Amino acid sequence: MSFDCSVAPVNHPLSAEFAAGFNDIPAPVANDCYGRRNIMDAGIKPIARGMHLCGRAVTVAMPPDDNLMLHAALHAAEPGDILVASTSNDRHSGVWGELMTRAAMARGLGGLVLDGMCRDSAWIAESGFQLFARGTCARGSRKLGPGHVNSPVAVGNVVVQHGDIIIGDDDGVMVVPAADAAALLPLCRDKLAKEGARIEAIASGSPKPGWLMPALEKWNVA
Repeated sequence: MSFDCSVAPVNHPLSAEFAAGFNDIPAPVANDCYGRRNIMDAGIKPIARGMHLCGRAVTVAMPPDDNLMLHAALHAAEPGDILVASTSNDRHSGVWGELMTRAAMARGLGGLVLDGMCRDSAWIAESGFQLFARGTCARGSRKLGPGHVNSPVAVGNVVVQHGDIIIGDDDGVMVVPAADAAALLPLCRDKLAKEGARIEAIASGSPKPGWLMPALEKWNVA
């Protein structure tokens, strides 16, 4: 990270309406259809079961023990946007809490993916704000900088660009690059339809899918 502060303009390559088309696509389905790529590591989890993210990324890069640029991103983002923040591997301070959550909700933001720690987690879990983080830490953080908003960041071992689509649920966080989203969405819908047909087949007494049989038969375990 260069030693300065910058906030690039919010100029999403995809519309909010298009991004909402992924709202009913589970993260595992999107990941399967994208070649099992771009899923964040399992350490980033929703702070409460049942949380769900879908929206365009506003990216944040900041040094350890500092949340100045997270405040900047909060006020730069548009309604429905998902903040995606790298804390430079900080595990010793909570860079997000109740007051920032209240501000984010007042602005209509869609949630936060944080490669770091939050605090006030019980209140946030009950608030309805969608927060995915590595854990909790009661210790607060500084507001000194440097950092950047809307520059590429690495979060959960995945590179995230401003405007990428973020899908998060109980199974993890998936990053859909904006450039690939239009091609990926119909693949996801097709997979959901096929899985629906498979569920019906299982319910009707056909537990073994046809595509699996050659692999089972190869090893004489069919």
